[in-house]
Amino acid sequence: MRSRTAVKVFLALVLGLPLLQAVLVWVGGLLRAMGDAATTAVVGHVNTAVGIAWLVSVVGLVVALAVQTLDGPHEPEA
Repeated sequence: MRSRTAVKVFLALVLGLPLLQAVLVWVGGLLRAMGDAATTAVVGHVNTAVGIAWLVSVVGLVVALAVQTLDGPHEPEA
């Protein structure tokens, strides 16, 4: 994978996964209010997995940006 593509993918994940976590927290609260404890627990575990994926994405973004920086300046394509 090219470094620019990797940076774009990791940036999208770093920005998008917290939005997904916010939705999952809302859904978990809704399910808890409805009294569905089993599904609330499942949504909580999915939310934990999304949080771990976000942390991995942040580390991947830092590494991808470092690789892109070390590649050197790119010549403009004519």
